Amino acid sequence: MKKIVLIGAVAAAAAISAFVYFGGQGESSAPEEKVSFRAKRPKKAKAAQTKAARREARLQKVFSDDSKPDLDFTEAELASISPELRKILAELQEAVDAENALKVSKLSEQILVTMRKHGEAAVPPFVREAAVEAIGYFLPGSLADLVGFMKDSDPDVLQEVMDKFSEAIDDTGLGDRELSAILISVAKVLTEEDAVDSLFMSIENDMRNSVAVETYLNVWENGSSEVKQRVAESISDFTGEDEIDSPEKLKKWLEENPDDEDDPEFYAGDKDDDDE
Repeated sequence: MKKIVLIGAVAAAAAISAFVYFGGQGESSAPEEKVSFRAKRPKKAKAAQTKAARREARLQKVFSDDSKPDLDFTEAELASISPELRKILAELQEAVDAENALKVSKLSEQILVTMRKHGEAAVPPFVREAAVEAIGYFLPGSLADLVGFMKDSDPDVLQEVMDKFSEAIDDTGLGDRELSAILISVAKVLTEEDAVDSLFMSIENDMRNSVAVETYLNVWENGSSEVKQRVAESISDFTGEDEIDSPEKLKKWLEENPDDEDDPEFYAGDKDDDDE
């Protein structure tokens, strides 16, 4: 039985993927220490071959969410939470079993509302992690629901969130425009280093030039501070040039490096040909 995918979530995210023209991004805003915590990745000598290899790796990926999550809790855990949260957990499992993505979305939002009203401590980590597991079953369509948990303070919950995020952007059914919409929507809140790395790896390897440039322009302007710090480095890796430090220069690069004729088909995403 196939998972239900909330196409609407991806479509909504796509609405914010327009070009953003901005200024004030001079060299003085990119201090050298921004990448001191990691060695700079080598330039890609053969971008087309690298992209093809990355695509093949995605096709071979075996996802962990092929089986439904079992949201199992101890008696002590259930006794430690309010009747309202116990009811939400029970309904969450029922919704997953019924493959009801809309219900999972609504229940996850109830958890987030409780946290916003009463603080994160009002919802124990095991409840938040259960919500993330349920959301993860319906990715990538449920990405909008996952975003709400991307600033969780608990390391185990945050790791679960980032694992699901990585699975979402590695989904081979996504075309590069759908992938761009997802990355733009989460770039505003990403702070975890591995997640930021995954974001830029997807731009560099899973998009045709025009879509990658569109994505760079948006996250350069609207991304979190951690994302903005990495944009110039990733653009350099993607283009093989070190002097692209403004939107104008990036657009100029695209004019000189347009998409290949076969790019639209290559980056369209898998279309379930096996079902025909």
